[in-house]
Amino acid sequence: MIINPLEQFQIIDLLSISILGTYKLSLTNIGLYISIITFLIISFMVLSTSYQRFILTDKTSLISEATYDSVLSIVKEQIGAKNEKYLPFIFSLFVFILFSNLIGLIPYSFTPTSHIILTLSLSVAIFIGVTILGLQKHKLKFFSLFIPVGTPLILVPFLAIIELISYFARALSLGIRLGANMISGHILLKILSSFIWKLNAYGIIASIIIGFIPMIIFTAIVGLELAVAIIQALVFIILTSSYIRDAIYLH
Repeated sequence: MIINPLEQFQIIDLLSISILGTYKLSLTNIGLYISIITFLIISFMVLSTSYQRFILTDKTSLISEATYDSVLSIVKEQIGAKNEKYLPFIFSLFVFILFSNLIGLIPYSFTPTSHIILTLSLSVAIFIGVTILGLQKHKLKFFSLFIPVGTPLILVPFLAIIELISYFARALSLGIRLGANMISGHILLKILSSFIWKLNAYGIIASIIIGFIPMIIFTAIVGLELAVAIIQALVFIILTSSYIRDAIYLH
């Protein structure tokens, strides 16, 4: 059993190769799980699309189609039907985050999205890409995004600074929101599971009687974490789509 609930978030070197005695190439648990998640996503998509030649599809195909339709509706609503070219990116982002969140609910597994380094890497990369997109599309007019229409001239410098800070805060808030939600939920699950496990020291009957209520609470929280895993993936792509919309339409 893990005594410290934070130990489940430790990044551990699984394989290290020394290069010229100075540099080290390592395979960590987060790198391993990202590789596993990528393999699972590819396998899932291959299996779901292999049935497209049939009129009746299997459950895997239905799940993938429902997921695709949900993401497509978000892209149409947030960015517009004319900008469906961003759908592959948004869909890939959603599936990766969803699988990363869900795999962490498996006992003794690892949650890549519980690490701020990963979630911030995603959010900062998206922020840079969205900024480049806005500059390419609007050139210097892109900076009008930081000055609301109808702002009095005397307030322009102050509002521009506020809007600029708010814009750069997107790179942090998008990733921190996802990572913080994953961390808090998994810490709570670990504390409750450790408490229920320690009740076994008092015997089976005592552990059943005393641990009945904690077990109910634990089961409810597992269901809540399952919903949070899906909701956070949706929130991430909704915000990403809204940032892309702002870069395209400057509002």
